[in-house]
Amino acid sequence: MVDAITDGTTARSEQLQGLPAEVVLAVECDQQAPMADAYREFLSLIGGGAGRFMQGEDVYHPRVLGLGTAARELLEENESPLLFEPTDRVFFMHQGYQFEFMRGTGPDPEVWSYSEGEHADVPVRSYASFTDWLRTTAEAEIPAWKHYVETVREEINADGSVTLHW
Repeated sequence: MVDAITDGTTARSEQLQGLPAEVVLAVECDQQAPMADAYREFLSLIGGGAGRFMQGEDVYHPRVLGLGTAARELLEENESPLLFEPTDRVFFMHQGYQFEFMRGTGPDPEVWSYSEGEHADVPVRSYASFTDWLRTTAEAEIPAWKHYVETVREEINADGSVTLHW
């Protein structure tokens, strides 16, 4: 998967930020659920970021820290009947209203999704494995970023801000 996103547009090889073992351990200790091998590998390879891939999402270190707590607060706020199981590990959050979590044990557990106001405020099983979730995300983002760079010109201003020209 890392090779696929390292296409020069979605990410360049120098933008891949793997996490050292001690930081992976800090992510592991942030939630009580065991850490799946597939997720550990993700963190080791690109857990600190990967160019435009999943840009702006709470999926990379350090923003991944505290996601379990944030997800529980969101569920409580929405009076969701969901109670996390001991094997549930939240690994992704989008703008505070949607999150993804792994459920189960094993090297590559299934992924469940929760989105505020949808499915009676209960999560749904969305992918057979973390690897399937990652592959599907990459397959959606790679052509989207290719289209973006073909149609949008970014101009960096003197103050460091960016102006987009469509």
